[in-house]
Amino acid sequence: MKLMSEEKRKVDKAKAKVMAEHTKKQRLILKEIENKKSATIPEISEATGLQESDVFKRVTALTQFRKVKVVGEKEGYLVYALAKE
Repeated sequence: MKLMSEEKRKVDKAKAKVMAEHTKKQRLILKEIENKKSATIPEISEATGLQESDVFKRVTALTQFRKVKVVGEKEGYLVYALAKE
């Protein structure tokens, strides 16, 4: 088995920080959807303090990865809920 060199094992702190922030925002969104059972983008945005455009991008990705699903429509917005695994 080949061992990784010291150089390859180094963590890029800037990239790690970006990934940690991404994970934090994703968890906030998932927690809000879980707490409300279902929510729209504006509702999630208001509850988390994240911009609607940021929530939209992240919910779209979560939908593609089947973590959340569209369960209806409310006041012209799609309603999202956690997907059953």
